[in-house]
Amino acid sequence: MPALSTLVARRVRQGLCVCALAASLTAAVAVNPLPLGGPARAGADEAGPGPGSPQSRHRGDPALDLPNLLKEGNKPQGPAGDGVATPGSAGIPATALAAYRKAEGVLRGSQPSCGLPWELVAGIGRVESVHASGYGLRGDGSTVRPIRGPRLDGVEFALIRDTDGGRWDGDAVFDRAVGPMQFIPSTWGSWGADGNGDGVRDPNNMFDAALGTARYLCAGERDLRRSADLDRAILSYNNSRAYVNAVRKWMDTYRGGGVVETPDGAPAVPHRPDPADRSSGVRPGPGPLPGQGQGQGQVRPMPQRPSGKPAPEPVEKPEPEPEPVERPKPVEKPQPVVDHRTVTRLEPLGSRELDAEVGHAVARRPQVRALDAHGHPVPGARITFRISGTGGIRFATTPATILATVTSDSHGTATAPSLLAGDRPGRCTVVATAPGVRGPAAVFTATVRPAAEPTADRLELWDPETANLPELLRAETGSRFPGLPSLRATDRARPASGVRITATLLPADRAEDAVDSTVGPYFEGAHGEAVRTLTLPPAGADGRVTLPTLFTDQRPGTYTLRLTTPSGTVLDFPLTVTPPGSGPRTS
Repeated sequence: MPALSTLVARRVRQGLCVCALAASLTAAVAVNPLPLGGPARAGADEAGPGPGSPQSRHRGDPALDLPNLLKEGNKPQGPAGDGVATPGSAGIPATALAAYRKAEGVLRGSQPSCGLPWELVAGIGRVESVHASGYGLRGDGSTVRPIRGPRLDGVEFALIRDTDGGRWDGDAVFDRAVGPMQFIPSTWGSWGADGNGDGVRDPNNMFDAALGTARYLCAGERDLRRSADLDRAILSYNNSRAYVNAVRKWMDTYRGGGVVETPDGAPAVPHRPDPADRSSGVRPGPGPLPGQGQGQGQVRPMPQRPSGKPAPEPVEKPEPEPEPVERPKPVEKPQPVVDHRTVTRLEPLGSRELDAEVGHAVARRPQVRALDAHGHPVPGARITFRISGTGGIRFATTPATILATVTSDSHGTATAPSLLAGDRPGRCTVVATAPGVRGPAAVFTATVRPAAEPTADRLELWDPETANLPELLRAETGSRFPGLPSLRATDRARPASGVRITATLLPADRAEDAVDSTVGPYFEGAHGEAVRTLTLPPAGADGRVTLPTLFTDQRPGTYTLRLTTPSGTVLDFPLTVTPPGSGPRTS
């Protein structure tokens, strides 16, 4: 009986302390209430960070136990001696602690005005999943077992219909909160982040989830060093005063130095935000106390001997302990089975815009990453790329085709074969598909441009050592020039193959005005007519340009032969036409 009295007294004292704590928190709320409504500072999209967002709705059971405030000295306790994190302890797995601190560092650089402390992110992680303890947290931030909230079908929790096609939560009908920070998929779609730099934003990864939480809390130009903004941020995550109190208590505890870093694999009982994941069986209560067996609550009279002396007390045989009754196991809700080797989404890599000139290869090959329902890469998946449109693009295979199937590599990446543009401008689409993919396909757009006009940025003599250049540029009236020099056209020091040069004949005294001459030297047109502006044949593969024969009329004088490239490069030659008999005549 003394042991029973002590146990009862201890339980009464603990109950009174807890009641006192609850009363103090309630009084604090009454003195300084916070609004639970009102517009959020961020955009008003569905996943906007406000008290009316899907993230803030009743989406599961958070762990609302508080730090061990009843211990001596009011100091939070670490894990028990065997390494097991006890309820109310301030232990944080090493990987979770690293993720929280890294998230603070990123936000310090990108949004310094927010003033986000890592202890706030840790408070959210503690209340949502107890830092993923008991789920097989790994050093890269992933967990062996997924952390999921209840199905949000509106029965016991909020009604949120599917927004991710089952990609993250494995449910294509209703949403479920996912990962160590319990993100609603639509919220993750707006605020998700890549915290570990692996190229994938995965709410099931502790580094990604911690950084996504930090970005969500800092939305709307909040300054989390102000108490009002801090409360608004937490309410946008879960619109519950009890939730705010729990997160702030844990944040204050971690700020006070009460953090114990524990190994990732330390034994722990996982917190399950989905009540369906917990056992509903009732443990057998304690057996009867000694001396309180069946029927022993009454005082039995002692039998008397006829002599008046009391008869010896009969020796009672100990009653056998009742065998424990095996309770029926609860029937668990069937969960959708997700095959991690099944592709549910194709993620385009790089820009979706492709281009090429007519007859040239497309500079970049389309790439996609095959992902499963949890956003993990799927190696060995068969991905088909199909081309359609008017640009005449084909895969540069033998023979050329518009359909190609490839296999994703060990990182889930599938790269299409090289693409070759056709002989006419236009636009094409390249669509990537895979069996089992739901939702929009990965689409790339390819533009086939007309071939660029060849150009040259320099014109020079083919033979700079030409000794008789003055004689080549002199002729008598009624004759022709003995032979104009050849030219070299180059573009960025390379031969300008195919460039077309324009030759124009101008009076020497009006060359600056570029006024075409109507008299003087001329080229012959297709029908023998005099032509004083002529587009020359294209330059050869070596950039060489040969000038045609140049004739003179009966007008002596000085003229200018101007050669111009499409880009505006100019080379002038002075021409001299003399009267008959003043020099050698060429017929």
